[in-house]
Amino acid sequence: MPSARFFKLLIVEVLVIGAIGTYLFIDSSDVYRWWVGETHFVYADPTCDLHVKSCEVKLSDGHKVLFDIEPKSIPLMKPLSFTVTSEIDLPSIEIKLFATNMNMGFHTFKLTKIAEGRYQGEGILPTCVVGNMIWEAHVIFNENKQSQGAIFTFQTDK
Repeated sequence: MPSARFFKLLIVEVLVIGAIGTYLFIDSSDVYRWWVGETHFVYADPTCDLHVKSCEVKLSDGHKVLFDIEPKSIPLMKPLSFTVTSEIDLPSIEIKLFATNMNMGFHTFKLTKIAEGRYQGEGILPTCVVGNMIWEAHVIFNENKQSQGAIFTFQTDK
């Protein structure tokens, strides 16, 4: 008959293996989504042209978000500066970009806080032989109790 010490060690081993397995097989972003829920997106006005000016959207909780891209020609394969101005105060936010009319990959850029309610970051979008790519930028605010975002559509330089 095994001793009590054997059973104690067995229980500890099972707990350690379970903890390691949980760490390896559970994605933290899935846990976050389970905790906060899905991101609630609001679409920007489709007539707003980021080639001319920044676009504004009002989130579901009433906060305003302004999104801007420089240079205004929005060229491919050249550095772009993304700026978001919002009443939401977070250390950083992220934007996720993808082309809607062709698979050009999924691009995530982190925007860091440069002033109260102002975030900025840089990134490069890939080139395409077809041209006239239509992109969507998802600006995401991952807060403790909710995740919300704004969707902006724009066309890159030809």
